[in-house]
Amino acid sequence: MKQSKISKIISVLLTIIFIVGIVCLIFIPSLYNIFSGEGVISFENHSTIYKIAFYTCYLICLAIIFLLIKLFNIVYSGSPFKKKIENILKINALLFMILFALISLKTIFIPTLLSFSVALTSLLTSLSFYVLSQVIKAAILYKNEIDYTV
Repeated sequence: MKQSKISKIISVLLTIIFIVGIVCLIFIPSLYNIFSGEGVISFENHSTIYKIAFYTCYLICLAIIFLLIKLFNIVYSGSPFKKKIENILKINALLFMILFALISLKTIFIPTLLSFSVALTSLLTSLSFYVLSQVIKAAILYKNEIDYTV
């Protein structure tokens, strides 16, 4: 499958985001304190559970980006009708659902409109990835039937 200019740009952008994300993993407490607004507790003063949840969300986001890079490479290296693509989409759906659950729990204890919006977006993205995985699964079945017929 031929890769368009836009998909090349997206692939490079995802790779850059992934590399920057890994580098920033070391500096999370400092970056959290720099980008938080006034009246927000510093990262060091949050509970251990909050810190674990924060790092978990961060690592889940890195995993999602890594899987998207992998998905781009598989789609453009050959046929998009592969079981690997379906599996990556299902894993992304699961990761977004876990992200939704973590952010929803955070929203219960520290309610903000932004957290609610991110949780809702994570839920909708999770459902979208799952539906897309089912579409790919059906397409693979149809393609296999046609290949066997021919």
